[in-house]
Amino acid sequence: MLRRSTVTGSPRLVVLAIVTTVLATLSGCGLLGGSSGDEGGPTDKVEKSTIRLGLLPVVDVASVHLAINEGYFKQEGLDVKLVNIQGAGAAIPNLVSDKSDFDIVFGNYVSFFNSEAKGIAKDVEGLKFVADGYVAKPNTWMVLAGPNSTAKKITDLPGKKVAVTTKQSLAEVSIRSVMKVNSVDANQVTFVEMPYTDMGAALAANRVDAALLAEPFITQAAKEFGAVQLFDAAAGPTAELPIAGYGTTGKFARENPKTIAAFQRGFAKGQETAGSDRSKVEKLLPGYAKIDPQTASLVNLGGFPTRLEASRLQRIPDLMLEFGMLQQRIDAGSMILQNTPAG
Repeated sequence: MLRRSTVTGSPRLVVLAIVTTVLATLSGCGLLGGSSGDEGGPTDKVEKSTIRLGLLPVVDVASVHLAINEGYFKQEGLDVKLVNIQGAGAAIPNLVSDKSDFDIVFGNYVSFFNSEAKGIAKDVEGLKFVADGYVAKPNTWMVLAGPNSTAKKITDLPGKKVAVTTKQSLAEVSIRSVMKVNSVDANQVTFVEMPYTDMGAALAANRVDAALLAEPFITQAAKEFGAVQLFDAAAGPTAELPIAGYGTTGKFARENPKTIAAFQRGFAKGQETAGSDRSKVEKLLPGYAKIDPQTASLVNLGGFPTRLEASRLQRIPDLMLEFGMLQQRIDAGSMILQNTPAG
């Protein structure tokens, strides 16, 4: 039963007082945008609800597909649209263009640092890292040879053709690093660009002598084309190397801070799930990576970090500087967005 109002005065004042009280109550319950205690949370309205994300069909991005399927992005008010890319080397110039197809791009860190050093993003306030994506573990970042290749060991590579998704990328840095440790001259190797999806067949046909692949293409190339392990590109100086992350432009991040924060929250949940429940990753791979369930059950998984750690990330530009891919040192921390979760 409604109780009679105790507010005195004219009927208009009584009604105004009641309406004001009701609105205040609703606001406190979060129905009008959330209470002050929810500041920065998923109840905040994002500036851009649809995000165009450039991805490769590799195990590394399982967390994105999980975040979409589990509704983590939707809970944050985001609709993430996926756009296939061949590699970050080609996608980053698109990202910084006036008519970009992407808002955020997944890619190897070398391509991000290389692009930043060249200044291609200076008109859009530089490149900024949104989230760490994948860390190499044993057998997840491998150089394979074809079953009939004359390259049987790492010392056979001089004078040979090695396939990579893009030149001047993490693949090339990793190969050069491991070859140096083994006293092999990487300058005598010819790097050939091609998509992961073409590498297995290229190895089998001897169009290239070796190729650096990520999962699930490592397992797929071995199973379907008889490719054999030449060496682990994530060993020794490159052990547990940060493989790839997610980047945007400084301009987009400045203009869309709530959107970026919402993406980071949803993505972090996907990373946590990918890192703790292998079965969910396996179920996704036949769909987006186009492999059969048996192959999905055999792939080796790397790490899915939930924080960007500047000290770990610094290993990449330091290796690039060592191998002449950079003319001066880049501070990795300067490219991490302010307020991004860090280790």
